[in-house]
Amino acid sequence: MKIYRLMSDRNITALLLCLVITVVSSPVGAAVSPFKPGAVDWEEGFEYPSKSAQEAVWPSSCPNSPTLLFSNTERPHTGSRSLKMQYSGHQAFKGEPATPGYMSCYMTRNLIAPSDTVFTRWYMYAENFTYDYVSTKVTRVEKLGVLPGVWWVFLFGTPRLSANVEGIVNDAGQIATENVQGGAFPQNQWVCVETQLSMSTPGVDDGIVRQWINGTQTLNKTNQRMRSAITVDRNGPNSSFETIKIYIQDGVGVIYLDDYAVSRTARIGCSSSTSTTSDTTRPAPPQELVIK
Repeated sequence: MKIYRLMSDRNITALLLCLVITVVSSPVGAAVSPFKPGAVDWEEGFEYPSKSAQEAVWPSSCPNSPTLLFSNTERPHTGSRSLKMQYSGHQAFKGEPATPGYMSCYMTRNLIAPSDTVFTRWYMYAENFTYDYVSTKVTRVEKLGVLPGVWWVFLFGTPRLSANVEGIVNDAGQIATENVQGGAFPQNQWVCVETQLSMSTPGVDDGIVRQWINGTQTLNKTNQRMRSAITVDRNGPNSSFETIKIYIQDGVGVIYLDDYAVSRTARIGCSSSTSTTSDTTRPAPPQELVIK
């Protein structure tokens, strides 16, 4: 014989609350994103069948080089291709000659419109790479003819992806550069890099430089000097960002890039953290229980 137990209003409320908590917190599939991804201006998978097709979207300083910046099938992150970046040594520096055969190269693509804030997300694979003892440049956010511009760069041979804020106006009224150290970057694996750059209020040190590596925040500077209150050289109160530049300069080895995305509104997120999938399956009713 089954014994049915009547439940009080308090017990019913507790049961329903327990069921709701279980539904929300149950880990099903990918983790629920802690933020709402921003609207993406464009996302680039580098699925170009030829260098000329790539150049039509990403004009570059080395259109005739088949080996510096080109879409290839060697190591895609998604799809069938990624961008291969072949670094060949270092440029001449303080009397030291350049590496024989050294070349520097870049390619550019604009946002939909200029913006005071730019979020980027890209995947990068550094394959047994040797960083240059001065700097190894990877990518830059800028507006043509305007300062400041910001490099994402490995400085002084260290495996830390840092920000190089170029073209700020220092207290003496001179154009200067500031280095902001970022997070450690692992090699020989695909790594998700996210960044945020926000121009300061003109003349106020409230610009933003942020970085996330594989979803973990590794840089958070909110007092960065950016725009000057008065125009000095190419830095002034109306400075903004507009262009993404992918750059090969100084270092030895190969870096692959894939799934490069930009937004002017909010952080984009890595593919493993942007899913909004959650468990919406109705829980099974409790057994051996009658509620009246």
